[in-house]
Amino acid sequence: MNKQITLNKKQLYFLDQKFFLLKRGKIISRYILENGKIISNENCIKAGEFIGNFFSFLPTDLYFVPEFEVEIEALENNTILEEVDTNFFETLKNTPAEKIIIQLIRNTYIKYFQHLFNTKGYIMSVLKLYADASKTISKDEINPENFNVSRSLFYATYSTLKKENFITEKNKIIYLNSNKIDTYLKGFCA
Repeated sequence: MNKQITLNKKQLYFLDQKFFLLKRGKIISRYILENGKIISNENCIKAGEFIGNFFSFLPTDLYFVPEFEVEIEALENNTILEEVDTNFFETLKNTPAEKIIIQLIRNTYIKYFQHLFNTKGYIMSVLKLYADASKTISKDEINPENFNVSRSLFYATYSTLKKENFITEKNKIIYLNSNKIDTYLKGFCA
């Protein structure tokens, strides 16, 4: 039998990089960054749903994934969590299900960028998502409206990124200085 944890209403618990199936009750989760910044998840998780650090599934060579703890709070008495064997997730590797899960996680992750970073960091993070494996993007793929900032703020920030050599352009191709970008983004999480 897998390890079970029982929590009472308002009781907190850190997941310690483990995954759990919520067997009974409701919980809410928070992501706590190294620097103490807290990002609350407004969705409550109900019985039959999973909780864990799903961002750990993102390939770190393509995405900057900050280190953080997942804290949960029970919303009901007798909330029961059952630890999930992580080998279950290994069976999903290199399958269409893994690709679907990564896409869903990626869509959620984008939502957190605006909470994690300033405008410059946010735009760099989204550019990294657009980039291919060689860290390049066709300039034709970039539309300021996709960044949830005003056009003027996007272009001012984009110009700064070029001036500071976070990105370079040549023949309508944008080249990311991925190491420099990651170093900059890590500064928000430390």
